[in-house]
Amino acid sequence: LDFQRSISKEQFKKLRDKLANPHFDEELIKTVSVPMVPLAMWCRAIGVYLSKTKYRGGPEIRPVAGAGATPQLHYEERREKVEMSIQPDLSVLSDEELRHVRDLTISREGVGTITFEGETDCSNLDFQNIVRLEVGEVLVYPHPKTKPEVGVGLNKAATVTMYQCWPPNGTMLAQDLEQQEEYKRRIKVMTEEKKARFIDYDCMTGVWKFGVDHF
Repeated sequence: LDFQRSISKEQFKKLRDKLANPHFDEELIKTVSVPMVPLAMWCRAIGVYLSKTKYRGGPEIRPVAGAGATPQLHYEERREKVEMSIQPDLSVLSDEELRHVRDLTISREGVGTITFEGETDCSNLDFQNIVRLEVGEVLVYPHPKTKPEVGVGLNKAATVTMYQCWPPNGTMLAQDLEQQEEYKRRIKVMTEEKKARFIDYDCMTGVWKFGVDHF
């Protein structure tokens, strides 16, 4: 095949790295742009082919999902990757209880937590696609076209706690209370510029807490 001869080893490495990214996922891409799904599948098919022919021996590339694959299993695999937990345990709630979940909390250990105020209707929410919780980053409805109006779904008031938000010169700040307060003030200003409500920040623990009226 022509593409097998023309793709260099360096180009293949870049392709393999892109395909290994958890965000390069055909099911996730489908929620953003359906026309892009065939291109994504084509890229993955080429990557798999090259990994089994010209460039064998490296990390395995996940093959294109078969037409008979079960979506539920796919989402279970993604949930294991992100290690995101939800409280209360939605799996034990009845349909009626799912429509009135109080103080819903989504968290990742060592990364952060989001607690949604009041009652939340969780009956038709795909949390894995709606919530992105990384070190220093929290996104709810990362794709604007999927965001509902304020007060619907997870686009509502919440309290966010982020961990590992360390200052760049943590060692120096640890010895200077005045600098700690100054850095805390800067975090407060930044928080308010993002239209959020500053609650607290601790240079020594790297914990940043703030509230939002909606996402």
